[in-house]
Amino acid sequence: MNLKYLTEDIIFSLLRVLISAVLSWILCLLIGVLLHRYKLLYRIALPVINFIRQISPFVWLPFAIMLIGLGEIPLGIVLLIAMFFPGVIMVYEAIDAFPKDIYEEAVTAGANHLQLILFVELPLLRKNLVNIFRILWSVGWSTVIAAEMLGVKSGLGFRLLDFRYLLEYKSMCVYILIIGTIGIFSDRVISYLGDLSS
Repeated sequence: MNLKYLTEDIIFSLLRVLISAVLSWILCLLIGVLLHRYKLLYRIALPVINFIRQISPFVWLPFAIMLIGLGEIPLGIVLLIAMFFPGVIMVYEAIDAFPKDIYEEAVTAGANHLQLILFVELPLLRKNLVNIFRILWSVGWSTVIAAEMLGVKSGLGFRLLDFRYLLEYKSMCVYILIIGTIGIFSDRVISYLGDLSS
């Protein structure tokens, strides 16, 4: 097992998940807030969101490859689909569970919609929002390993498949151990940040 390849694979996989998780999280916040503000839009969008999030994100990978080709973009699309749709539901439910008395008090004090979002809801919900990011990261980390087995030539998932073809089972076991360790460590780091924000 090549240490140089291992380091590169870890970096590629982490960067893919980080970029996709941050982008998904931001989009989930924006869309979740929008759907909570406009209930009719939420009722229209909910069946579509639920339909897509019930389908494995890997179903979309062949379509993305056919339309775009191999590379980072199809992989990124799969990661976004895996994280975005459940994330929207989680953000919506977090906002919907916001204490009504605090909300009403802020409205009585004269806060407009933007002020309610920026200075009341988001600050008080930051621990929940960090936990949502934690879940999105976990989904992304498990998804990227499988997605890297198709269409890219780097990352922990790609190397695992390579080891399988080469019958290098010891290297496979080492990579599996590393994947699990990184998953646990990253989960603890994000959880710690969530505790700091509370």
